[in-house]
Amino acid sequence: MALRAYWTGNLKISLVTFGIRLYNAISESEKVRLNQLHKGCNARIKMPTTCPIHGQVDRSEIAKGYEFEKEKYVVIEQDELDKIKLRSEKTIELTKFVPADSVLDVYLDSTYYVAPDGPVAEEPFRVVREALEKTRTAGIGKLTISGRERPVLLRPGEKGFTLTTLHAANEVRESKPYFEEIKDGPTNKEYMQLATTLIKGKTGKFDPSEFHDTYQDALVDLVKSKVAGQSPIIVQEEELPATFNFAEALRQSLDNVSAPAAKTRPAPAAKPAAGAKKPPSKSEPAAPKKQKRKQA
Repeated sequence: MALRAYWTGNLKISLVTFGIRLYNAISESEKVRLNQLHKGCNARIKMPTTCPIHGQVDRSEIAKGYEFEKEKYVVIEQDELDKIKLRSEKTIELTKFVPADSVLDVYLDSTYYVAPDGPVAEEPFRVVREALEKTRTAGIGKLTISGRERPVLLRPGEKGFTLTTLHAANEVRESKPYFEEIKDGPTNKEYMQLATTLIKGKTGKFDPSEFHDTYQDALVDLVKSKVAGQSPIIVQEEELPATFNFAEALRQSLDNVSAPAAKTRPAPAAKPAAGAKKPPSKSEPAAPKKQKRKQA
C-alpha cells in the first residue's frame, strides 16, 4: 500500500527548486479514545450544531467570522479567504540557515518526514541533505499548512529530512518570570560529586522504545477487564514521600545504579466475552514494579 503524503509541493533554495512530499511523523492510531455516553441508557452523546437564537442549523448555514468586540463579529466569506494566495502554500523556500542545534525546544511543534517527489527530485534532494549534514546546519523557511503560514525548520534525518513547524515568537512565553525566584549561589561540592557520579552511572544511548504512555497502558487494561466482565484493574503508582533527605537520596540512588531493575512479565490479557467488541489492539504493557492499594 502506497504511503499517503500529507502535503506535496516544492523545496526552493535560491534558484534551485525540486519536488518534495511531507508525511506525518507522529501517529495517534493506537491512542485509546473514550466516548461520552448518557448515564443509564449508555447511548452515545451527539453534539448538534446549534444557534442560540434559531436552534439546530445545517452546516451549509455556517459562516466564519472574527470577534472584534465582545459578541460583535465581522463575517469573512469563503471566496475572500480563497483570494489569499501565498507562495508558501506550494513552495517551502529556505531563506536562512542556522546551526542545527541552535533552535530551542520550546519553539518546536509538529514534525513531518520529507521525501523526494519522484526520481527527478532525488539528486538535488540528496545533495541538499548531505550539504546540511556536512555543514551541521538546518534550513529556515515558511509553509502554509492547515490554513496557517508557519515558520519551519528543515534538518537532515537518516536518508531524508525532518521538517518541524515552529511556534512564532509571540506564541512562546518569556521564560524569565518562571525562573526569577531561583537564587544564584555556589552548590555543595559533596552533593555535586554525588549527582555527577549518579548521572555518569546512568548515561547511555537514547532508545525511544523504552518509553511508553503508562496511562494508556492502564486504560487498555481497564477496558479489557470491563469487556470481559471482570472487576476493573486499577493501577496506581507509589507516591514519593512528602519529605526526604536530599543527600541520602543521592547516596541511595548511587547504590541502585549498578543493580539491574527486576523484570516482570505482563499479566495475561482477559478473554473478551462472546460477541463483545474487540478491545484496543495494543501490545500488553509491562506490569508495574510497584502498586499502591487504593485508599478509601
